[in-house]
Amino acid sequence: MSPGENGAAFLVDHNSLRASHGLDESTVADVRFVGETLSARVPELIEDFYAWLRGFSDFARFFADPRMLQRVKAQQNEYWTDFLAANVDDAYVERRRVIGRTHARIELGLLIYLLAMEFVSAWLRRAIENDERLRARTTAALSVRKLIAFDSAVVVDTYGALTAQNLEDHRERLHHVASVMRAVTEGDLERHIDLAGPGDILGLSLNDLVDSLRGVAREMEAIAGGDYSAQPSPRSDKDQLGKSLQAMTRALREAAERNDRQMWLAEQENALAQAMSGNPTMRELAQRVLALLCRALSAQVGAQYVAEDGGATLRLAGAYAGVSGMREQWRLGEGLVGQVALDKRRIVVTDIPEDGLAIHWGLGQTPPRHLLIFPLLHEGETRGVIELGALQPFCERRLAILDFVSSGVGQAISSAEARGRIEQLLEESRAQGEELTAQQEELRQVNDTLEEHTRALELQKENLLATESALRQKAVELERTSRYKSEFLANMSHELRTPLNSSLILAKLLVDNRDGNLAPEQIKYAQSIYSAGNDLLALINDILDLSKIEAGKIELDMAPTAISTLLADLERRFEPLAAERRLQFSISVEPGAPDMIETDRQRLQQILSNLLANAVKFTERGGVRLIVRRESTQRVAFIVEDTGIGIADDQQETIFQVFRQANGGITRKFGGTGLGLSISREFAELLGGALSVRSTPGQGSAFSLLLPLRADGAATPMARREEPPPAPAAPAPAPISDDRDVIADSRRVALIVEDDPAFAEILRDLARELGFKCIVAGSAGDALTLARRFRPEALLLDIGLPDQSGLTVLELLKRDPAIRHAPIHVVSVHDYQKVAREMGAAGYILKPAKREQLVSAFRLLEEQLDRDKKSILIVEDEGVQRMALMELLSSADVEIVAVATAEDASREIDARRFDCVVLDLMLPGVSGFEFLERMSRDETRVAPPVIVYTARSLGMDEEQKLRRLSKSIIIKGARSPERLIEETTLFLHQAESKLSPEQQHMLEIARSRDNVLDGRRLLLVEDDVRNIFSLTAVLEREGVTVQIARNGREALERIDRDPTIDLVLMDLMMPEMDGLAAMRAIREREDKAALPIIALTAKAMPDDRAQCLSAGANDYISKPIDVEKLLSLIRVWMPK
Repeated sequence: MSPGENGAAFLVDHNSLRASHGLDESTVADVRFVGETLSARVPELIEDFYAWLRGFSDFARFFADPRMLQRVKAQQNEYWTDFLAANVDDAYVERRRVIGRTHARIELGLLIYLLAMEFVSAWLRRAIENDERLRARTTAALSVRKLIAFDSAVVVDTYGALTAQNLEDHRERLHHVASVMRAVTEGDLERHIDLAGPGDILGLSLNDLVDSLRGVAREMEAIAGGDYSAQPSPRSDKDQLGKSLQAMTRALREAAERNDRQMWLAEQENALAQAMSGNPTMRELAQRVLALLCRALSAQVGAQYVAEDGGATLRLAGAYAGVSGMREQWRLGEGLVGQVALDKRRIVVTDIPEDGLAIHWGLGQTPPRHLLIFPLLHEGETRGVIELGALQPFCERRLAILDFVSSGVGQAISSAEARGRIEQLLEESRAQGEELTAQQEELRQVNDTLEEHTRALELQKENLLATESALRQKAVELERTSRYKSEFLANMSHELRTPLNSSLILAKLLVDNRDGNLAPEQIKYAQSIYSAGNDLLALINDILDLSKIEAGKIELDMAPTAISTLLADLERRFEPLAAERRLQFSISVEPGAPDMIETDRQRLQQILSNLLANAVKFTERGGVRLIVRRESTQRVAFIVEDTGIGIADDQQETIFQVFRQANGGITRKFGGTGLGLSISREFAELLGGALSVRSTPGQGSAFSLLLPLRADGAATPMARREEPPPAPAAPAPAPISDDRDVIADSRRVALIVEDDPAFAEILRDLARELGFKCIVAGSAGDALTLARRFRPEALLLDIGLPDQSGLTVLELLKRDPAIRHAPIHVVSVHDYQKVAREMGAAGYILKPAKREQLVSAFRLLEEQLDRDKKSILIVEDEGVQRMALMELLSSADVEIVAVATAEDASREIDARRFDCVVLDLMLPGVSGFEFLERMSRDETRVAPPVIVYTARSLGMDEEQKLRRLSKSIIIKGARSPERLIEETTLFLHQAESKLSPEQQHMLEIARSRDNVLDGRRLLLVEDDVRNIFSLTAVLEREGVTVQIARNGREALERIDRDPTIDLVLMDLMMPEMDGLAAMRAIREREDKAALPIIALTAKAMPDDRAQCLSAGANDYISKPIDVEKLLSLIRVWMPK
């Protein structure tokens, strides 16, 4: 015995315990080794122990106290962490003795401690076995067991020592008991206490305890040794230890069975991987897999089939204990084998008929009693089927092996097939290699011959390199020359157009003679100047077209073109010219001629115009005829015949050269540049056709233009031009087919202005569904021409058109008395809704638009067309003035409602719809401003346009209120009866012909007093003095105050100094800072983001428009400037 710290004597010295339990340094090192891996899993160990312990009802009270449970768990975490650290010194032993003393002090039996030790021992053994690194250290599990036994001995020893101390007073009586207990603590459970008599309860109890411990020890020893077959039975219903031991044994036995099953599956999976390793053939793979499965599943016979022909058939690949006569092939779905392949599910069959698969051995054969068939799968597809037969039923637990066998063997089959294909390819490659070797020998002989030729060619190559170098240098020089030419033409265009622009504008001002101070003869001089300027402009355009052709910069816009429309345009243009020269003019379309041709309409019209113009020009008597005929199924001919002077044979090719005509005499007599025919032939070739001539001098000529009906033969790919051409004399054909050729009158006619053919087709079809005849225009110029020609009842207008803004079209149409009454609905991706509504648009839809919105737009147009009367609400408190307004605006097709207060006006607007409201701001009670605010807040309906009619000037605060309200309501001012007439007819879409003579006269007065531009401030940024003079003259005549800046930098300085500038006209080509840079700088200023800018350019480059808009311009106009278009653009963008 050894003394303890409190004076008690321990039964056994811990050094003796170390020796008795074989606790040496190697054992401690093993435990530390285990601890390096498993220390982190101590919390998991403790949770597993309590999960197991919850199965014992005896410890329910222990789990009922969460705080104590948490404390004990923490102590156990420290205990097992300390255990796995394995620092087995005196302090370590003392910590174990503290546990023993605690158990004794609280009278907690050793059973739970021993159970915990046994559970941990089994848990650590499994963890070691499942870890490859720990399993490699063969002594690790035994060393852990030894240290657990040592810990148990120390705790039990301490527990016994303290108990002995408590019984010190009964030492003599219990001396024998102590000796027995000492033997028990040393592991000797064979001792018994001699009973003092039949009433020796202590002795009986202790003997029972020893017997119980002996039984427990035997069973625990068996469990520790891995024997879980014992079936401990409780000694009574109250034998909690027996019940706990029974439950623990059962749990450990089940855990061991699971571990054994998992280890068996792992061994089989490993064995399968080894069987499939290497590069076995399909038969070798089948033999290995079947042998493994038959051993693992106790099967006596087996066969493996492999899918072929894309899975349609199954071929026998190998067998185990098979004999001849086995079926070699199955179709998918045939028999059980084919059905398993189809369903991809295993089948187990019992009671096999005797005439089926048989198990053979040396002395005889017998049919299997049980059959297992399962698929081999890879990536969800059946790669094969395995069939196994056995005399005994298959073990259900062992069938778990099929999960990895099915996928593993399926993948191996795919790999074996791939290897087979590769070997086949290698064999083919080997054969080809041998063939190549033979060919190489032949080539070597040929090569010897070629080497001689090569040496001769080397000399030629040196000569060619010298020639190529010279040609390359020449090409560089030609490219430089071409670039200089292009730059020269671009600069020439600007330099020619700039003075021409000012000449045309000033000539137009003289022709208009607004002041009436020119004589008729002077006006005729001005008309001559204007005509000569336009002729010069046409010459410049011809030169630029020719230069673009030579540079390959012409882009074609190939689209279906109606030949009848083209001919009608040519007839309208040239019939008056022929009549003026007393010539007959006719157009003949022969039977069988096509109706449509897919080509560039502008270029075709340009060719035919040149040919007809020459024919009229060089014909003094007789006539000119244009004939259209089909030359073949794929080609059409346009023939221009005349009875003119004719062309000699030796001159018939010369006339197609640049600046050449038939002879000098003709040039002197008839004038001209000789460019027309040259450009026409170039255009004909670009369109995939040809231009030729046949002529007899003195009898006339016939020019034949032959073109393909489809664009496939065009010399250049179809492309949309970046820059629209100058407006033609007649409208271009619709981008899609429309109804222009079948329109008899303007009733129920809608004009759709849209450059996107796909969207235009949608609008056209929808218009036809709703009963409209439809005309389609793809540009602003065509829209204006078609509108004035057909007088449509309604229009749908896009803003982003290729040549001009749709807002310009809207402004020009609303200024045209013959068309302004037609309601116009805008459909655009640009949000200019407020501007468009102020200009008189009936509605506005933002793209992308839904079909329901488009239908609503047409319904709105239809409603406005079908309504016999339009309605006006007059809000005026003064009775005489109210009656005067009703008299002023009254018309046969207008219904007028007049009220005196804002409250009455609100009730009327709630009760019915008005097309327009005329409002006096100074009303009793609720003022006009408050009335407008109420309308702007009402989101349940679209407010009608409001015309503020007042005689007095508005203050600054009142002007700001109106500007704020005008963001949600269209508000316009009218300070005179004439202006009021103009604004109301605009919003009512009234035809002027339906107005009274007095109202028509007042409308003329309003237009003559059109002061939209009067008093506005405009900055003209232009470096050319002639253009400054001409543009200033035009603008000042309209009442505009013009400021001048000579370059972009001056423009920025003036804009920064003068915040009252309303609009900027910006030229592009200027010194110091060009127009593009100036516009970008303006847009960078936050306070100038909304300042309208219209760009002016000489149109030298095709992408000027895109550059201007991206730089910040609101719109764009090219030189020479059309004055009316410029003024229209300014009116559109001038801030209201």
